[in-house]
Order: sequence, then C-alpha cells, then structure tokens
Amino acid sequence: MEPIVKIEDVSKRYGRVQALSGVSLEVGRGEIFGLIGPDGAGKTTLFRMMATLLLPEEGRITVDGLDVAADYRALRARLGYMPGRFSLYPDLTVEENLTFFATLFGTTVRENYHLVEDIYRQIEPFRKRRAGHLSGGMKQKLALSCALIHKPVVLLLDEPTTGVDPVSRKEFWSMLRRLRDEGITIIVSTPYPDEIRATDRMAFLYEGQVKGVGTPEEMLGRFADILCPPGLVREPADAGGEYVIEVKDLVKRFGTFTAVDHISFRVAKGEIFGFLGANGAGKTTAMRMLCGLSYPTSGEGRVAGFDIRTQQEQIKRHIGYMSQRFSLYDDLTVRENIRLFAGIYGMADDVIAARTEEVLRTLGLEAERDKLVGSLPLGWKQRLAFSVATFHRPDIVFLDEPTGGVDPGTRRQFWKLIYRAADEGITVFVTTHYMDEAEFCSRVSIMVDGRIRALDTPEGLKRTFGEKDMDGVFHRLAREATRNGE
Repeated sequence: MEPIVKIEDVSKRYGRVQALSGVSLEVGRGEIFGLIGPDGAGKTTLFRMMATLLLPEEGRITVDGLDVAADYRALRARLGYMPGRFSLYPDLTVEENLTFFATLFGTTVRENYHLVEDIYRQIEPFRKRRAGHLSGGMKQKLALSCALIHKPVVLLLDEPTTGVDPVSRKEFWSMLRRLRDEGITIIVSTPYPDEIRATDRMAFLYEGQVKGVGTPEEMLGRFADILCPPGLVREPADAGGEYVIEVKDLVKRFGTFTAVDHISFRVAKGEIFGFLGANGAGKTTAMRMLCGLSYPTSGEGRVAGFDIRTQQEQIKRHIGYMSQRFSLYDDLTVRENIRLFAGIYGMADDVIAARTEEVLRTLGLEAERDKLVGSLPLGWKQRLAFSVATFHRPDIVFLDEPTGGVDPGTRRQFWKLIYRAADEGITVFVTTHYMDEAEFCSRVSIMVDGRIRALDTPEGLKRTFGEKDMDGVFHRLAREATRNGE
C-alpha cells in the first residue's frame, strides 16, 4: 500500500515533559488508520503536527509528499482537521459555519456539496440555528462537513465522537467508511473499543512512543490490559426503602417544544442510577431540574427531601455536580480548587484541612498539591473533580457524562471512586454514552423523545429486550426516536 503519511523519528518536548520520543510510522493511502492510546500518550500532539499547527523538534513528517514545516501553506489546503472540541463557531448558524470554512479555503459550498451531502442533509433543516444550540450529534455532523467542504486528501479526526451517543457514533463511522471508499485517507483517535475495531490498521501509542502497529485484533489482544480492562463487580447495598429522588409526571417545555414529557421515577439512597438516552432525548434538561437549575413546567419532584420547584437553594447545598468538563479551575492549584469548592459549601476550616489530606492521600496527589490543575493529566483531573464534587459528603452526586473522551483504563479507576462513594451512602446519578458503564449501574433508565421508555436493572433490560448487552438495548430503543436529536 502506497504511504500517504510518513512520520520519521519524530520527537517533541514541553518543558520537562517528553510528549513524543522517536515516533515512526506510515499511513497508507485510502485507509482508516487509528492513533490509539491512553490519555497523555501523545496522540493530540501528533495530530497537531500533522495538521501543521506544531513543529517537531526532531524528525520529519510528510503528508501527500509535502513537508509539514517547509510546505505548510500548500499542505493545509489538502488537510481536513476535526479536533475533539468540534472547531465550530457557536455564535454562527449551521449555514454560516459551513460557508465560512468553504470561503477560508477559497471554495464554495456549491462546488463541493456532493462530498458532504449525505451528512449535511441531516442537519440542513436546522441550517438557521446557531451551532452552539445543536445537540452533540448534530455538532459532530456539522464539524465533519466543515472539515470536508474543501475536499481534503487526508482527514484528521482527534476523538471526534466524544460526548456522542452510540447510535450517532455508529452513523458517524458509516460516513467515514463512505469517505474512505471515495479515496480520502482518514487518521482517527478514539477511546471506544468498537471504534478501534472499525479501523483498518492502528498504532498503539504509550508514553510518547509507538509500541506496536498492526490490525485492531492484533493490537487489542496485545495490549488488552490497557485497551480492554476487565469489568468491575459490586454487590449493591440494600437501599432499605429510602428514596432520595422522587419524580412524578415531570414536564419541561420550551415554547411549543416538550423537552421532558411526563417522566416518573424514584432513586434509592446509595443507588448508582444510570440516566441514558440519545443526544437530544431530554437527559440534560431533566437533570437541570433535579439540580435546582431550571423550573419545571408541570409535575412534581423531590431531591434529598426538598421540592424542586420551591426549595432549589436547599437542593443545591445537598448535592454534588460534575460535568464532562470536570468543573475545575485550571489556573488554581489542586489544593486551591479543593478549598474553593469546600468554602462554597460553607465547611469549617479544620474540616477542610483534614478532609483535604484524606482526599490527596486517596488520589495519590500529595506531591501535586501545589501544581496548577491545568498541568495535570486528564485522568487525574477527572478523579480530582469527582472528589471535589463529593468533598462535602452530599446526599446525591450528579455526574453528567463525566468520562467522555477518557481511555478505558482511566474510566475503570474512576468507577472505583463511584463504587466507594455509593458504599458510603452517596447516591450517584450518572449519564453516560459508554454502554459498558451502563452495566456498572444498579438500575438504568433510557429516555426516548423526552419520555422514559424503559427502566430496570441492566440484566432486567437485557432480558426484556432479548439483547446480549446494554449496547443492543440502547440501539433498539434509540431507533424509536422521531425528533432527530433535537
């Protein structure tokens, strides 16, 4: 196979951190090639070098015969780049984003519309909507359209499906296969094992070095302990009939649109409750009402014994919250972040001091207490954010896609923290797009078009729908959706 990308003995350092060391590999023309590895392996640095945004300190990279340093102006017209944050302008509409990117490369939407037609027609009904108001799946499709509109030879995708539900991810990979068939070379990173298996070949990066190149089957077998760690087993605690979340006929409308449509459920003390649904199903809207951040249109709800309509401030003092962005301040140190959030919850200084030492010891961060959070690896940030969210020992902690974009090994460590919190009596309310994590929950609800379509234990759901795993259950129910992620 003719190589279109050649990476020869490339190294890159950030201060004392060796991000890449002697990396060499080749990508064949017209293949889907995976750059796979745990957080901090050097994948994003390598993507940015191929995209001409960083220069290697040692070695050489050529793409389609052009050097990333000497020929960067000519090369940029041949590359499409989609970083993990979608690279969209949230204040521009769908239509304006696509036109902007076409103009940037001296072309027009009309000239290359055939390249993006299959993708763009799914979001074209919302072309006048601002990109910042789209669901995750729709943002992803728009970002891919923007990356393709100038007809690139090589498409670089750095974890493009982070925060996207399994059904939308499957559609996305169908699009990638069609693009490959049209001759576009695709280089992609992903933490999802099913997406790793969808690549033609892959390189496994670890601590800045290439440890192996081969088929997904070969690499997943060789590095199974990192890429496919074993699942977790936990005996759920007896709830004793005490419920900390009670919802009855809860509704939230925005104008004529019903985002949450008469949902009812109860969550027991110490339970790990999975709140699943495709992008746009209504999960985040429902969670905002439960957290006291949004008023319901109608219906009833109590969280930690407080009414979601009249006692929102009391609710906020009895819960913890962690989003996919981890809710930490990068320009504060580890210790300063802990103290800030503990102070917000009105904890006494002596309690803060003692509990800070306990948290740092549990996380193994004693030596990093005075480091800026922005300098920490992603996995450490994630575990710290969870510890901050539960620092004040809340009755309930709400986790909104907390492990998005995190490698399997780091996700497993995070779930050990969740289990420990549940064993201490903290109720965990979690949304996730990883179906293996759904298996870790005590019970799971699945929302479709604003309604709870199913609610049971993972085993109960699999029996009911005749599926071997939660991924099968999710896909079966999500296909019933009619509002297209919006």
